[in-house]
Amino acid sequence: MPRKPKVIKHLTKEELEKKYIKEKDSKIKERLLAILLLYDGKNIYEVAEIIRRSERTIKEWLKRWNKEAYEGIIPKVSRRGRKPKISSEEWDKILKEIEGKGMTIKEVTVYVKTTRGVEYAYKTGQF
Repeated sequence: MPRKPKVIKHLTKEELEKKYIKEKDSKIKERLLAILLLYDGKNIYEVAEIIRRSERTIKEWLKRWNKEAYEGIIPKVSRRGRKPKISSEEWDKILKEIEGKGMTIKEVTVYVKTTRGVEYAYKTGQF
C-alpha cells in the first residue's frame, strides 16, 4: 500500500473547505480539492485517480502547497507565444506618424513593411 504523503496543514480542514466552496477559478478549485483529499488521508495515487490527473501533477501541486500554502497552487501566468515583431514603443511612433491620415489596415501593413521592413499578414489581422 502506498504511503501517505506529507501534507503541511497551513489551514484547518474547515478553512480549506470554505476556500474550496468560495473559489470561482476552476483550476484553483481543482487544486484545492486535491489538497482536501490529501488532508483526508488519501494517497497521491488515489487523489490522481479521483480527479483524473496524473500522479506527477498531484505531487507538483502538493509540493507547491507545502512550500507556499494557498499562493503556491495559484497558476503562474506566463507570457508564452511569439515575441512581438515590433515593440510597443515602435508602434507608438508608427501611430503618431500615421495619425490623421485615414489609412486602412491594408495601407498600414504596407506602410509598416515599407518603413520598418516588418511584414504582417493582412488577412489574419495580426497586429
